[in-house]
Order: sequence, then structure tokens, then C-alpha cells
Amino acid sequence: KQWYQRRVRGEKACKGGTQGQLYPWGNGETGEGGVHMTNIWQGHFPRENTEEDGFKTTSPVGSYSPNSFGLYDMIGNAWEWVDDWWTVSHSPDGSPPPTGEEKVKKGGSFMCTKQYCYRYRCEARTKTSADTTGLNVGFRCAKSL
Repeated sequence: KQWYQRRVRGEKACKGGTQGQLYPWGNGETGEGGVHMTNIWQGHFPRENTEEDGFKTTSPVGSYSPNSFGLYDMIGNAWEWVDDWWTVSHSPDGSPPPTGEEKVKKGGSFMCTKQYCYRYRCEARTKTSADTTGLNVGFRCAKSL
């Protein structure tokens, strides 16, 4: 239950208090007036990134507007490596396994596009080996206030 609550809080933080939308800003990949709200791949992956969002690879934190909670880069830019072990079958109480071989990552990255990796949504998650690193993988530091 504690794990589930932590995951739900993370998704709520990502959404910034919105409900029923794919992204914190709405249902379109861009915001009002076609303004890019996150760093994802534009063009045909992997051959052409048109850089319509202004970046070929990662963008500096804060390059796009924060969500309504004031949080930046909750989706896109770099995968967020989280502490949970990956599983497809949770225990009856919903908790993740205490150990495993692969970790959960969330949020997608600048290399994500609907053609290749449609994971740049708040609810999306996927797996990665515990020793994986790369230009498009990072982690978030958080502090209780």
C-alpha cells in the first residue's frame, strides 16, 4: 500500500493537479498556440530530429514552463530512474518486490516519439537494468517540506 501511495503521489505531482489529461498541460503534445511544453523527438526517429522544441538532446532544467505545482520537466527530456523494482505482477497489497533485476523508469526522454517510445506521459513506466546509464536517463531529487 505504501508503494502504491508513493506511485500515485508521483503521478499526481507529474500531472500538477489536473485530471483526465494525457499531459500536465492537456491532451496535445504541444500547449496553446503550438508551444512546446517538453523536450521530445520531432521528426522521423532515429534519422531526423527537426529540433522544433529547440533541442537536439537534453535541455537545461527549466527550459519549459512548470506544471501548476511549479515542478519542471516531469515528462520528456530524461527518463527518471526510480527506486522501485520492476514487476508485471504485484502482490495482493500492491507492493513491489523487495528485490529484482530491473528498475522502474518514468517520464520518457528527448528520444521518445509516438513512432518509437510513447512513454512521455505521467502514468507511463517501463523497465531498465539497475546498472544502466545514458545521456537520456537521470533521477529527481525531492525533499519533504
